[in-house]
Amino acid sequence: MISSAETVAISVLIRTFNSAKTLGRVLSTLKLEENEEYIVVDSGSTDSTLAIASAHGAHVVSATGPFNYSKSLNLGFRAAHCPWVLVLSSHSIPVVPDLLAVFRSAVREFPLNVAVGYGPNSLNGRSPFDDDKIRYYPPDDFMAINPLCGNGNTLYRRSAWEIVPFDEGIRTGEDKAWLAEAAETRKYQFAFVPGARTLNLSQYSLRYMFMKGYSDTRALPHKPASPLDLAIWLGSFTKHALLDGMPWGNWIRYSAHIVGRFFGSHQSQDNTPGI
Repeated sequence: MISSAETVAISVLIRTFNSAKTLGRVLSTLKLEENEEYIVVDSGSTDSTLAIASAHGAHVVSATGPFNYSKSLNLGFRAAHCPWVLVLSSHSIPVVPDLLAVFRSAVREFPLNVAVGYGPNSLNGRSPFDDDKIRYYPPDDFMAINPLCGNGNTLYRRSAWEIVPFDEGIRTGEDKAWLAEAAETRKYQFAFVPGARTLNLSQYSLRYMFMKGYSDTRALPHKPASPLDLAIWLGSFTKHALLDGMPWGNWIRYSAHIVGRFFGSHQSQDNTPGI
């Protein structure tokens, strides 16, 4: 069981690369308390990302060399001073009045062995549950929390990261790999906080989203998908977008991600960095 922290203080960790379109909107909606901080880990932005981060008082850390999700996270966690670290995507827009207050309140309820609390980071800003009741999952219920986990809106106990850092030997899926190791070897408990909602408002190019889907599929065990599978995926996603009020840009970008998944499914499994 990991030790408790008396102070509920949060370091907000955001990874950036040319994130000027959304970073200011994210930072301006967050309400830091005394001793809390913004940490921006930047991978060589050439737009106004760094100026926006500095204007909000963020501590900027430069991630040099080839990009690696895990490396950027580990750099940010090492720079963090608070007992809790909120990993927030630069395009995860809070849709509740005070996202950090929701997480602080949740932390006060967490059992001592809860290592991480996941918040919804959906394409329509909603939660998969109809209420805001916190759900707890024991380590032997790993598959229940796996679909809900991700590093778009996730609060980590920093002391748990010190024991289980992110794996820099993989290219993608660092969130899933961390969850699996934490569940299987450390027996930590996990939480899902439905009230801590954010809207995933990705601004990446269609090419980037295609390659992300291609890469994500290759990283995991998979079987080749058929053209019928692709049609079903796209049809189901389009229906979901129309019924749930998804922003048009999200539908376009994540359709490209789905097409990338299809083509990636016809390649061999490989999650090594740099491909």
